[in-house]
Amino acid sequence: MPQSTIPIAANCFHPKSYVKSDPASGLLSTRHGDRLIAVPELLLRSIPKTLRAEAGEASYLALYTFGENWGKSFGDRVLQDIYTYYRQPIMETMAAEFFVSVQEAWAVHGLGKPSIDFSLAKRGLLVVTIVNSGISDPQQIEPDTTYRLFSLEAGFLAGWFSLITDKDLRACASNWQAAPTSLQFLVGAKPQIESIERSVLKQGQIDPSMLDSL
Repeated sequence: MPQSTIPIAANCFHPKSYVKSDPASGLLSTRHGDRLIAVPELLLRSIPKTLRAEAGEASYLALYTFGENWGKSFGDRVLQDIYTYYRQPIMETMAAEFFVSVQEAWAVHGLGKPSIDFSLAKRGLLVVTIVNSGISDPQQIEPDTTYRLFSLEAGFLAGWFSLITDKDLRACASNWQAAPTSLQFLVGAKPQIESIERSVLKQGQIDPSMLDSL
């Protein structure tokens, strides 16, 4: 059969074809052989909690940095998987198709479902909403919760978007009113996000109706 007529499945990250299990060896991997490890939710929740108890305020920077490196590594593997599967450079992929693949990749890894609002893009900001986040811990959310509680996921998003845009970006949680169902983050240049953290977020979360005034 000519290569051009070989059917290609629409979903690169379908669990049945993307995740491979070998009970004999005890290994879980992607179709390309990259090892996967199913991390218990209890462990993922315990790491930030323990770090905050041991390091106090310094834990937020550590969690953000960890998340940033994680996001870049995860993004690099996802981009490689997409390229290998579709045999097409990412820059030649239609934006809509690329973001569908991104949602599928996050879903198969249990990270939730991301969506991106580009309405503030001309001002250098992306509004990212994560539904059913697999990173942030909803059990830790209290009335006095601040954006810093979500440092791990903010770092993850910063790393992810820095990788795919080839820019040095920063992210911060902006609204967690609908947690755990939905969390909202802002992604942009470091000086811009840091300014929002200092001038707006230290007063509390940002109501969606306030976004246009940032």
